[in-house]
Amino acid sequence: MKLSSESVILMDDPEAVYRSILPELESTVTDRSSVDVEVRDSSLVMRVNSDDIISMRSTLNTWLRLIQIAHDVCVVGRSAFKGA
Repeated sequence: MKLSSESVILMDDPEAVYRSILPELESTVTDRSSVDVEVRDSSLVMRVNSDDIISMRSTLNTWLRLIQIAHDVCVVGRSAFKGA
């Protein structure tokens, strides 16, 4: 069973988050799923295609967590730069 998912994540600086996860996009962890991420206006759009539900769950958990961490680091970096 083939599965697909599209997540649209609104954020302040999607380009910074995209640049920070770009190296991860260049390598594949499994052959059972694929991930594509792009910046669209003020959001990050993540598309996942998987061969099965287990791979879909695992890939979504991994990439959503990765995006969350990248976002949090960008917020901390921006605050440090502003001296807040």
